[in-house]
Parts: sequence; C-alpha cells; structure tokens
Amino acid sequence: MDDIKIFEGFIPENACESIIQEGLSHPQIEAGTGQENESSRGRSTKVAFIDNVFLKSYIHELVFANYNHNIIEAEDLQFATYKEGDFYGYHKDADKHNKRVLSVSVLLSSPFDYEGGDLIFHKVPSLDFSDFSPPNFQGSVIVFPSNIYHQVTAITKGTRHSLVQWFKG
Repeated sequence: MDDIKIFEGFIPENACESIIQEGLSHPQIEAGTGQENESSRGRSTKVAFIDNVFLKSYIHELVFANYNHNIIEAEDLQFATYKEGDFYGYHKDADKHNKRVLSVSVLLSSPFDYEGGDLIFHKVPSLDFSDFSPPNFQGSVIVFPSNIYHQVTAITKGTRHSLVQWFKG
C-alpha cells in the first residue's frame, strides 16, 4: 500500500504509557475543526498540545525515512482523549489553507482499554477505493496522505488515547 504506511508497535508500550501521562498533565480542550477550532457536530473529543522534542524527532525520522515529500514544517503534537460516545466523523486533514501533505496517527492506548474507536480510511485509491481499518496495536504509527478521508468511530466502552501530527509541504 503506497499511500498508507503502518508501523506496528513502533513506539514501545511503556513509552506509550508515559506519553499518555504527559498528555493528561496538560489542560485538555474540547476539539473543534479548522484553524479557529470551531465547534462541530462532526467531532467529539478533547485535545491538548504537547511539546515533546524527543517524540517529535522520533516521528520526523520515521516520516523522512519513508516518504519523499518536500516537508517545510511539522505542526505541534496533538494528544487526543476519546471517552465513551466520543468520535471524529469522516474528514480529511488537508484543505486549501493549511498545506498539509502527510498526517501521522499514533495509537497510544492498549486495544483492551476501549471498544469502538476504530480509525477507518474511506475509499483508499490503492485498495480499489475500498474502506480500510488498520489493526489497533498499541504503539503503532500510521502515516498517510492528508487528503485521504478518514474517521474515528464512536467509543462504546473505555478510553482511547492517540497522538496526531501533520506535515506541511
């Protein structure tokens, strides 16, 4: 699959737990959409931005080693908490204003900590325009073009933590 790359278990479980604790130590806000973080019926989750230099460089190295894009900027790391009923409907990360070319999603929680919360890519070109959901392995890093529609389904039980980052080009 050329457009979506999955690095299963790339971040060790104990590191995931530390990142979760770091994310929870920051004030979390209701997540919206767009540059102004506008409230939306298409999204229900809380987020915080964290500045972990080591983690940023770890993700940057992975992206630069596996993609041949002219990256001009990496956005801040966004830590997200999805509780029961939270979701993020189908959307794409790229728009005419933000110049995002690659998106990164890091699955921080153990799949035993929650139910639902599946990341689903919609009509993936390299899969004959079928939908695709990568396995929910803790520590997996998923890198994909920012113009692919995707969603996080509603959490039906427990809490799901993830980390996202976007690269501009």
